[in-house]
Amino acid sequence: MDFTRLDLVSNRMSTMTPKIVMFTIDIGEAPKGQDMEKEAHQNNLEEMISELAVAMTAGKIHGAINNTTNSRVVLWSFFEALVLVAMILGQIYYLKSFFEVQRLI
Repeated sequence: MDFTRLDLVSNRMSTMTPKIVMFTIDIGEAPKGQDMEKEAHQNNLEEMISELAVAMTAGKIHGAINNTTNSRVVLWSFFEALVLVAMILGQIYYLKSFFEVQRLI
């Protein structure tokens, strides 16, 4: 059998048909020359994982800063809109009183 083909686990026939996938893993000792390479590789992986954890933490922090900044911008926009409406009403009142004819009795 050719286990490199992905046809064994495809959903070409039906998505409702259950599939069973089996793997066999043989674990043995590595040759003596490869122990140092394996340890160096594991140390490299541990370093990469710690760097990834730091990057993920930084990403979470930047996301929180982004959300905070976004909410502040939205609140500032609402405040500016209220100030703009107040200025418009004030100008309308002022211009209305400017054009009114005042009668002297």
